[in-house]
Amino acid sequence: MIFDLPPPDPAIELVVASRGMSKGIAQTEGPQALIRPSLQMDWLQVGGQWKNLSSPVAGGEASAFLGVAPKFGQFQVNLTAAYKLQTGVRGPTDNKSWEFTGNVSRKFNRLTLRVQAIYSPDDLGGAKRSIYVEGGPIFDLDKTTRISANIGRRDRVLSDDYTTFNAGITKTLFKGFTLDGRFYGTNQSDIDEFHEDRLVVTARMSF
Repeated sequence: MIFDLPPPDPAIELVVASRGMSKGIAQTEGPQALIRPSLQMDWLQVGGQWKNLSSPVAGGEASAFLGVAPKFGQFQVNLTAAYKLQTGVRGPTDNKSWEFTGNVSRKFNRLTLRVQAIYSPDDLGGAKRSIYVEGGPIFDLDKTTRISANIGRRDRVLSDDYTTFNAGITKTLFKGFTLDGRFYGTNQSDIDEFHEDRLVVTARMSF
């Protein structure tokens, strides 16, 4: 039966970054910490996460999510629905939002091509409908090192649209622990400090 799933496999992911980044722009003025517990049951995953923000109206963002990861031939597909809300709210704001993510990838030996779309019918804060589409190649230099680059575009109602670029290298130092160094840029770096070009270092640990 389609719902005859194996027992859940618990996991937790801890992320620390020199700057919090989301959809190609910064979310923090300094370091960001993220915690993401989850339960994996074959192709089904449920979980939640929390991360700190630099915002005049909130100190963090929490979310609960449900994801599926079916495979169609050579294509790996990941679909996720998340309900987000801001924490530590300090003033009137639109602090709740649904977000839907679709990710499709195809591997060709050491090269992987990936495209991702993130849609929100009513984004957090003053923005309304938002869609962000990003894609690019990932190349495995060896079993523990890969390089990647992405170009993205975000269109929003009642907020600024922008185009993004990032490129970097990811190294697995030991099982469950990776370091990533990545340059981020946008075509709207003059809007504010969060849209400026920057280099970000991220450490990720999975248990």
